[in-house]
Amino acid sequence: MKQALTQNEDVEQKVAKAADDLKLVNIKLNNEIAERIDIESELANTKTDLAEARDDLSKAQVKTEEAQQSALQDPLTGLPNRLSFEQGLNQGLIQAKRHGWGLAVLFIDIDKFKSINDSYGHDIGDQVLLMVANRLKSFVRDEDMVSRWGGDEFVCLLFGVKQESDGTYIAEKMISLISECSEFNGHVISIMASIGIAIYPADGDTSDILFKNADTAMYKAKGTEKRVVLFRELGERRTG
Repeated sequence: MKQALTQNEDVEQKVAKAADDLKLVNIKLNNEIAERIDIESELANTKTDLAEARDDLSKAQVKTEEAQQSALQDPLTGLPNRLSFEQGLNQGLIQAKRHGWGLAVLFIDIDKFKSINDSYGHDIGDQVLLMVANRLKSFVRDEDMVSRWGGDEFVCLLFGVKQESDGTYIAEKMISLISECSEFNGHVISIMASIGIAIYPADGDTSDILFKNADTAMYKAKGTEKRVVLFRELGERRTG
């Protein structure tokens, strides 16, 4: 009888210990489940943060690209601006020197543009500049470049020019295209332009010299019947 009681006590102790062990296991399991839930929650938050960070980075990249584009673009006409043209000319000269290509710089000025602003207002003046820009852009090849230099002045970079007649032919066609009458808010306006041309390498072998010589030729062209002047025709010694 005493032995039976002792065995019963042992069983009860084992049962109690097993119950305690089970309780500890359940507590540990619940703690692990809670920790896992916390980890999963943190992971989800991290994924959300990463997604938001990627979105912010993408937006920042878009804004940066827009800012860079804006810095190289004329706000009125959408053409490349002066800085963009200078970069294009410098790169064009590198390629021309490397491959033995010719290129031409055309300096284009709208004649008596101030009188258009004075007579019709600056809004129409802006429309005239936009029209000229669109006509020039539609005329040149994709590989060429038309830029607004400032005010009523435009510049054009022609690649692969084999002889000077190529540049003068295109310039004369530009004059004809620009001079076609257009109507602006009920006003029919005829526009004339003057173009000076400098061709690499005959009229200069640097961007500064080419631009200066094209500018000089343009001023010689103003007021003349021809309205297109090649720098070499001036009989002037090349600068530089």
